[in-house]
Amino acid sequence: MNYSKEVIDGTVYVTINLSEASLNQSEDFKKFLYDIDEVHPPKIILDLGKIEYMDSSFIGALVGGLKNVLSKGGEMALININSDVMSLFELTRLDKVFKICDNKEDALQQLN
Repeated sequence: MNYSKEVIDGTVYVTINLSEASLNQSEDFKKFLYDIDEVHPPKIILDLGKIEYMDSSFIGALVGGLKNVLSKGGEMALININSDVMSLFELTRLDKVFKICDNKEDALQQLN
């Protein structure tokens, strides 16, 4: 599976096991995010550490997932973003939209 999840202290921790996050995976990923229902309101940490390349369709899936989480009164944080992907977030100003943290511990503090 391209995604794994575990619940840690009321927070859903998701690892994305893709080196290229693109159109081919974006719809499955969006559905995966929408189906997370272990915690209410949802608190989700997405680990992007394995992603080396991300296209606009996958960014759209992330934004859609964030909107869904926020509509339920939840929160989402992104962690372990490499410099190339981070440049994309900065260029699109999504670094101002998402909570971006260095690691799981920082994200847990941001979400609590």
